[in-house]
Amino acid sequence: MDDPPRRNGVRAFVAGYPPRAALADAWDEHSRFVGFAAGLFAFGVVVGILLLAAGYNLLEIIADLLGEGLFPEEIADFSGLELARFLLVNNSRAFLLSIVGALSLGLLTAWAMVFNGIIVGNVGAAIAADVGPGFILVGLLPHGIFELPALFIAAGVGFRLLYRIGQRLRGSRDAILTKRYLYRTGLLVLAGWLLLVVAAFVEAFVTPALLEALFTERLGGAGVP
Repeated sequence: MDDPPRRNGVRAFVAGYPPRAALADAWDEHSRFVGFAAGLFAFGVVVGILLLAAGYNLLEIIADLLGEGLFPEEIADFSGLELARFLLVNNSRAFLLSIVGALSLGLLTAWAMVFNGIIVGNVGAAIAADVGPGFILVGLLPHGIFELPALFIAAGVGFRLLYRIGQRLRGSRDAILTKRYLYRTGLLVLAGWLLLVVAAFVEAFVTPALLEALFTERLGGAGVP
């Protein structure tokens, strides 16, 4: 059923708070929390590298515990679109977890950042030791420049929400959720998720092509699939 007054109200709201201005405000509001999330990830990377240096290869440990690796074996048979969909679905789950992790007092959000950093640091260092650092740069950088900021944005939104809840409990904020907050934060979340979409297609189509073009002989010699 058509509701002209409500539709006109939405138009008036958006006209008074254009998406570009709202997105800029959202970034200003969340940027330090996004930076905090990136710091947790970087800490995890360092821990992952130190674990490898201590003799703990997480790929081998996970394979021994679960009888399989981090990804299903059938992933090798995926077409480009199937792989992109698989990556987007899995990354979207992590993206959503990082936001709703605020409801766990931020513990799930913090753990997601640190754990992902540990995996990247440990696995990346292990593969770099076999194939070389150039392989890791080519394998991670093209899609990582989209994927990692997206996950940091999601975590930043989760941490900021937790902070607003704390402000409300202390009495320094009248409301946790406001129309303007939901609007601008929704735009930031959408922008972050669209980065995940780009990352999934880059990882499915661009990254394999670059690795095959640059490292085919070295991969065969190192036994990397």
